[in-house]
Amino acid sequence: MTTWIVLRAAGIGAYVMLFLSVAWGLVSTTAVFGRRVSKASVALVHQFMATCGLFLLAIHIGGLLVDTYMRFGPRDVLVPMAGSFKPIPVAFGIVAMYLTVFVIVTSWVRKPIGTKWWRRTHLLAVPTFTVALVHGVFAGTDTVRPAMWWMYVATGLIVLFLVVVRALTVGFRPERPPAPEHARVTRAPSGSGRPATEPPVTPEAAAAEPAGA
Repeated sequence: MTTWIVLRAAGIGAYVMLFLSVAWGLVSTTAVFGRRVSKASVALVHQFMATCGLFLLAIHIGGLLVDTYMRFGPRDVLVPMAGSFKPIPVAFGIVAMYLTVFVIVTSWVRKPIGTKWWRRTHLLAVPTFTVALVHGVFAGTDTVRPAMWWMYVATGLIVLFLVVVRALTVGFRPERPPAPEHARVTRAPSGSGRPATEPPVTPEAAAAEPAGA
């Protein structure tokens, strides 16, 4: 029974880490939210959460194989529709497992495969989360608990909101603040005898300057 509790907790933890990883990736790459964190820090946090999720997923799968409360064999956890326990929801979980491993592994080998292909494979992150959500709702034995049900609802709505915002702001870049007055440069015409840079001319100085100067 202890194994059954651990594997359930690991499955929920893997889902939560997948949610955090996907949400963090959407927020950090959507211009409307601003870019207050460096790219290196964004990538480090993103990979840490994804790796933690993969580790918890391994515990979840391993627990299913050794637990005696509800027996699963290697075929049941590796081949969709092979088992007898909720075959369709479990199949969603198996597909989510393969997609999760694929997305994370391609992130680890980003340099060899190139940024272009890495971005393409990363487009699977949101579908992976969606498939995992379906698996958790319909295969999880804890979904009947109100807290778990509302956790699934909240995480799903948050990701949906972030995806919509990202879609509506594609190509948007926040406007940069104007350069300060003292940093502006005035280029004088050739042969005018004036220096290339001049301090800004205030309205009072312009009025006091003789015409034709």
